[in-house]
Amino acid sequence: MTDREVAGGFQEVYNDFWLRYRDRQPREASPEWERMHTQAVVLKRKYPLLEEAINRMVTELIERARGRGRKEKDFHRPPR
Repeated sequence: MTDREVAGGFQEVYNDFWLRYRDRQPREASPEWERMHTQAVVLKRKYPLLEEAINRMVTELIERARGRGRKEKDFHRPPR
């Protein structure tokens, strides 16, 4: 992959996939759930370099949908 292809892959995976579902996870077995998984499969085939990242994103989305994921409020920030 060229540098431009890698950058495009990160852009598509983060901006088009992660940002779509991070705050609003679809219910399991819903049509939107199926679309989410289909999009993940397509992205993994298109960008094999990012397969592990996509797998981890899907796992996190599933955990969030089940109420067990790590949302931003769960992260501890160091004091200033």
